[in-house]
Amino acid sequence: MARLMALDVGEVRIGVAVSDATGMLASPYTILRVTRNEEQTWEAIARLIEETEAEGLVIGLPISLDGQIHAQGERILAFAERLKQHVTLPITFWDERLSTVEAQRLLRERDMEGKQAGNTGRRRASSSHGHQPRRRKKGQEIDAMAAAVFLQEYLDAHASEKRDRTL
Repeated sequence: MARLMALDVGEVRIGVAVSDATGMLASPYTILRVTRNEEQTWEAIARLIEETEAEGLVIGLPISLDGQIHAQGERILAFAERLKQHVTLPITFWDERLSTVEAQRLLRERDMEGKQAGNTGRRRASSSHGHQPRRRKKGQEIDAMAAAVFLQEYLDAHASEKRDRTL
């Protein structure tokens, strides 16, 4: 299977995840800032495609719980149409429903494990501005993790289909 790149397209950031070369494991990769100059976004995506040697794109499509594509989904579809003019990779859409919720859960779980492993009983000094960068970083982490969540779902579904065909 080919290495894939997933994009979780938001209004402020685009979360990026990639699969390993075997197509078995998805990992958060980075985030891109959305700017008014879309040309910069296309160039950044093209650089990431080259850097990761991705052979396909999976774009998260927010489908509502009633199965419909509403305003946000329409915005993502329009984004993908414009992106197609700048990349030659095949683009697949995947339902990203609840991927951000799952990403938040995974990050909370990881933070709790880290706190338990690193709990030495010492207290850290607090500062009035020490928490804001951490929150900002966590927001960025969530975007890349959400892309990894739906990319992993995509990989798992396709691995399952492949197994079913061989039986």
